Amino acid sequence: MFDTIAGLPIHALVVHGVVVLLPLMSIATLVWAFRPQAGARVGYAVVAGNAAVAAMTFVARFSGEALYRRLGEPAVAVEHTQIAALLPFLALAVLFASILVQGLRSTDVGVPLRLPAVLTGLVVVVVLVWTVRTGHSGSQAVWGEIVRSTNP
Repeated sequence: MFDTIAGLPIHALVVHGVVVLLPLMSIATLVWAFRPQAGARVGYAVVAGNAAVAAMTFVARFSGEALYRRLGEPAVAVEHTQIAALLPFLALAVLFASILVQGLRSTDVGVPLRLPAVLTGLVVVVVLVWTVRTGHSGSQAVWGEIVRSTNP
C-alpha cells in the first residue's frame, strides 16, 4: 500500500513535503500560539494544517519502511530508520499543542495562554532539530556514498 505510485517510491515523493511543511507548520504554530488576538478561524486552520502534516509524516514513515524492505534493508539506512521513527510522533505533539492552544482560547478556563505557548515553543524546537536530523540522515543514506565517490 505504501510502496510505489506510478512506478516511483512513495517515500521519495512524500518526504520532501514533510521536510518542508513540518518545520513551516511548526513555526506558524509557534507564531500563532504567541498571538492571542488571532481569530478562531486562524486557529482552526493551524490545527487542520498540523493534522495534514502529521498524517503526511506517517505516510512518509510507512512508505520509508516499504522502501527499506524493497531495497533489502541496506545497512546505510539503519541510522535514518531509527531517527525517523520518532518524527511522526513529534508531528503529533505539534498537532496536540495546537489543539490545546485552540481549545484554551475557545473556552475561558482561567489558564494563562502564555504557558501553552511556551510549551508549544519547546515542542517546536525539538521538532525542528529532529526534522533536520532525520532529513540529514536520509540524505546521507541516499547520497553520501555517491558524493564521496565522485569528483566535483
